[in-house]
Amino acid sequence: MDFGHHVLLVALVIQIYNLQIWTIQIVVYPLFGKVGPAEYIPYHRFYTAHIPLVVIIPGFLSFLMPVAVFAVLPESVPVWLAIVNIVMGLVGLAVTLGLEIPRHGRLERGGKNDALIAELVAYNWPRTASITLSAGLTLAMAAHAFGPV
Repeated sequence: MDFGHHVLLVALVIQIYNLQIWTIQIVVYPLFGKVGPAEYIPYHRFYTAHIPLVVIIPGFLSFLMPVAVFAVLPESVPVWLAIVNIVMGLVGLAVTLGLEIPRHGRLERGGKNDALIAELVAYNWPRTASITLSAGLTLAMAAHAFGPV
């Protein structure tokens, strides 16, 4: 097993771990709307203080790992899988930086805003899809890399 195979295995673990995005999409973000206005800012501050280690850092790794995999791609893995995976990472990164982070900032500064929370949930769907597809693509690449020759 060469370095490319090791990188692919690390990427696979990261991508599978990041399927927790479904919990964020289905449970965490909708719960933002259930918190009362008076408690909202402290609630959101608690959320933003505790979420980096378990979601944000692994999430950014999942967006960037497809590039690392592409750089050391095992020979048996089709290049098109790696390229589509990079595109999925870019989608997730763009949604995070362009849509989600600004809304979190506005919620933390301005307090509860039902329309903004609805946007947060709606705009997270493309990120949820990109992370899910990236996990599937990484699994397919691993199947090529570690499958029978």
